[in-house]
Amino acid sequence: MTQFFQFSSRVIVAHIVTYIGIGALAFMFVTREFFDPNGIAAQIMRTPDQPVLWRHVTTWMLPWQILRGLLIAAVLFPFLRCLRSWPFWKRAATIGGLYIVLGQWASTVAGSGTIEGWLILKPEFTTFPVVVKAMVEGFVQGLALSTWIAVSVGSVKSPASELIPTMPA
Repeated sequence: MTQFFQFSSRVIVAHIVTYIGIGALAFMFVTREFFDPNGIAAQIMRTPDQPVLWRHVTTWMLPWQILRGLLIAAVLFPFLRCLRSWPFWKRAATIGGLYIVLGQWASTVAGSGTIEGWLILKPEFTTFPVVVKAMVEGFVQGLALSTWIAVSVGSVKSPASELIPTMPA
């Protein structure tokens, strides 16, 4: 149980930091126009220019992201031993791939970054910047979790030691 608590707490922090960090960067540089009062996101999402509705977002953002991180940890935890045994880049590619492929592209939800969404949503809902934001977020979460898996949860190897080849004795 201690190992799961350590692992899940790291997954939760990695998820929250990347979700909010990448989301803030994407908003500033890529998707801001979608959230303008007449933007496409404002038609279906709660936005800051709607204070009553936005209060819901600010109240529930952290608790719901903690829950999401816990759910991610619960799904990944059975594979922890295997993931820790892999080299850093294999682990990062696998975890990032899980986020991007299973969490986005192959999801059965009709979202802006899913094959289902590309198939049935109107083009204005499947814009390239939103897809890129989701891919970057998945990749960064894969890197963050891969690093923490290497240095935590009973492992003594650091990710830097995995990147530097060792000389035979």
